[in-house]
Amino acid sequence: MAHFAGDMAVLEELGTLKEKTVEVIKESLGTKRDEIDLSISDLILIPVERLPEDDRKLLLKVAQELEGDAKLKIVRR
Repeated sequence: MAHFAGDMAVLEELGTLKEKTVEVIKESLGTKRDEIDLSISDLILIPVERLPEDDRKLLLKVAQELEGDAKLKIVRR
């Protein structure tokens, strides 16, 4: 995962999500892409109760740190 600030991409690996979590996120957003840019408004669409506890904690922590129009990038490897 990484986040974007303004016109500059600030890449920092923040953690790894389980495959199940990525599938829930993709389903929630209606995408099939392997790279997903999430905004704060996208995060509220994800049913966190369906996520494994470790992934839920990671996403909530990251969501609290996102500022303004920053984006969280999830890249499937």
